[in-house]
Amino acid sequence: MAERIGVYVCKCGPNIGDKVDVDAIVDDVKGIEGVATAKSHNLLCSADGLEFLKSEIEGEKLTRVVVAACTPKMYEQKLMRACEEAGLNPFLMQMTNIREQCAWVTPDKALATRKARSLVMAAINRAPLLEPIERKEIEVQADVLVVGGGVAGLEACLSLAQKGRKVYLVEKSPCIGGLAARFEEVYPTMECAPCMIAPELQEVLQKENIEVFTHSEVEETLGSFGNFSVKIRRKARYVSEEACIGCGACFEPCPVEVSNEYDEGLSKRKAIYVPFAGALPNVPVIDKDNCKRFKGEECRACEQACPFGAISFDDKDEVIERKVGAIILATGATLLDPKALPQYGYGKLDNVVTALQLERLNASNGPTGGKVLLKNGKEPKSIAFVFCVGRKEKEYCSGICCMYSIKLAHIMREKLPDAKLYCFYSDICVPKKEHQQWYDRVVDQGVEFIRSNGTVAVTADKGKLAVKHGTDSSGKTVSVDMVVLAPAVEPSSDIEKLAGILDTSRDDHGFFCEEHALMKPFATALEGVFAVGSCQGPKDIGDAVAQAGAAAGRVLSRLVPGEKLALEPMVAVVDEDLCSGCKTCILLCPYSAITRDKEKGTSVVDEALCRGCGTCVAACPSGAITAKQFTREQILAEIKGVAK
Repeated sequence: MAERIGVYVCKCGPNIGDKVDVDAIVDDVKGIEGVATAKSHNLLCSADGLEFLKSEIEGEKLTRVVVAACTPKMYEQKLMRACEEAGLNPFLMQMTNIREQCAWVTPDKALATRKARSLVMAAINRAPLLEPIERKEIEVQADVLVVGGGVAGLEACLSLAQKGRKVYLVEKSPCIGGLAARFEEVYPTMECAPCMIAPELQEVLQKENIEVFTHSEVEETLGSFGNFSVKIRRKARYVSEEACIGCGACFEPCPVEVSNEYDEGLSKRKAIYVPFAGALPNVPVIDKDNCKRFKGEECRACEQACPFGAISFDDKDEVIERKVGAIILATGATLLDPKALPQYGYGKLDNVVTALQLERLNASNGPTGGKVLLKNGKEPKSIAFVFCVGRKEKEYCSGICCMYSIKLAHIMREKLPDAKLYCFYSDICVPKKEHQQWYDRVVDQGVEFIRSNGTVAVTADKGKLAVKHGTDSSGKTVSVDMVVLAPAVEPSSDIEKLAGILDTSRDDHGFFCEEHALMKPFATALEGVFAVGSCQGPKDIGDAVAQAGAAAGRVLSRLVPGEKLALEPMVAVVDEDLCSGCKTCILLCPYSAITRDKEKGTSVVDEALCRGCGTCVAACPSGAITAKQFTREQILAEIKGVAK
């Protein structure tokens, strides 16, 4: 049966009507084979225009529709709905842009008309080759996995934990709270960080529809947006979370002492421990690598000291499987180890510390009870803060180092009012509205800022530390008791492993890569997987929380309990007879939507993951892959139509 094509040219008011001779184009195409009708309309996207289009489809019994108007990005979906309401498959409509591509860019009306006619002819030539596509929907899981229990992860959990929805929080350390739980005060409000996050910690632990897995890691993920299957390895804690009441009776008898990583090596902990005072959940964990019993000795000191029988050396790791619809990554970041930069003397010279170590010295639950002390137990009378440590090596500005150093300088001024304080900087980054005030405040407090041009060296100097900046004899040397380094923020150590498990990409610096830096800053290329907070790039607390809330909102709006998820209709299709099994498409697909059928030796496209980008189509050496609505025949017909 011959196709009945309806051609409708929109004048878009004066936007097209004044620049293109629309009536001439309509007259030209009326006699073309297959064109049943051709008309113009002043504004097709209006309510009257849409009703006009529907009546035309029904009255003329059209099998294809060509619309020449503005950019499809604006009103294509609205016009497709009108076609569908009139009983025509919406994918049998071909839209061409004669506003942005002709009227708005071609001053000469005759030339603009000629260009517009060519585009209309191309669309008419393509229209008979359009194929009806049926939209597909899938059942989805509304539950969500959140990986990482820092401030971003906590915010995501609490935002997502709505009625009828389950949230699973996976945290690799024995407690939740992340880096912020180790601070005493945070800028710009100078609130007590543990006090600030304590209510959220308690709510996350007590909320019925949030299941918390501490001392756990994601081991495997399968599936796609709406239907992920996740395996979580919950490591043996050797202490029952149900029986333990956190009395601490097991600590003292333990004969083992090792460096405490939660105090940045500034204190010791036992082989059975809670990371720091106030850590939640308040349940110890046994460090298997350092426990004497796990090294073959007969020590049972902690077990014998526990009055509640909460300790069991027979515990085993447990692999737990959960079904979720989306995954939010909030795994945070870490600081560059300054030992890799010997010019600063870190790890070799006493009293050269990192900003995080100073945070722990300043913390009331830290190794010195909040007293800032040198290694000899005395208070420092002079401190040098060195900014931008590792910035040159990392080739990016972390954006938060200046402010956390300025905050620490302010705290030291209040805690040590008579101390001399110096800040060596290469650039000052104070981007937010309240940050400049903080900088001005510490300057007014007598903190001296010295521009270093990024060249600072720290050496021993008669029991003190000499900080020199500059590359020539004009460089200034300052003698101080303590040097505080502000290392660059870098990805956490396990981000590569997690990226491999999820098959999601990382940027040139190793952080999780966002889908679009401006429009989708918390989405990854893998639909349904979001990266928030510092795992996606250095963030302060406010930005991390805001990003987590935004990602949670996106999940809540798209994964609604009881509703189905619509799939991308224009996906790639593999012709098994032509596929050679070379795997080129699998390697290049940015959405990990293509896998290999081992039995057939051919590629298979997962329609739930495919976004119809066409990368595989262009790369396939055997021409076995086509994209729906963008077949070679359709594109060639369109090109030939331009030449008519």
